[in-house]
Amino acid sequence: MSGGLEPINISSAAEEEIGRLMSNFGATPFTLDGRRYASVESFYVGLKFLDEESRAKVAGMPGNHAYAFGKSSTLKETEYRGQRFALGGPEHHALVARAIRAKLNKHPGLARDFAATHPRPIVHVTREPERPGTFMPAFAFCRILTEIRDELVAKGATS
Repeated sequence: MSGGLEPINISSAAEEEIGRLMSNFGATPFTLDGRRYASVESFYVGLKFLDEESRAKVAGMPGNHAYAFGKSSTLKETEYRGQRFALGGPEHHALVARAIRAKLNKHPGLARDFAATHPRPIVHVTREPERPGTFMPAFAFCRILTEIRDELVAKGATS
């Protein structure tokens, strides 16, 4: 624990509802670059495929279904809107951050509730141990979420 504050777990396995809703599996539909996604996970998994058919299919899947669908991918590099980049690299992480921001823009009540968790440390504890070589390790996910929450707090989203 940091500063004596109880961490907030952002995970589908979280005890707190805000943690489950802020997880990539949270059923919080949003639109990014003209496509509607059922969850951040459906966006994230879509990047693991280059073909439009798979991307369109996964976009509408609930988070847990998208996660399972993504296990079949062996892609290490992807393309999004004409930009090619490594999965797990800075461009990929920046794109996931854009998706999380789009989700929060679509759900202002969730953004307010998430901002209200400040200054609790953010952790990502799931039901399973982190897979070696994951494209979004817990430390990176927590850093992204902390930066986004800090932005929300700076904009006064807690009121």
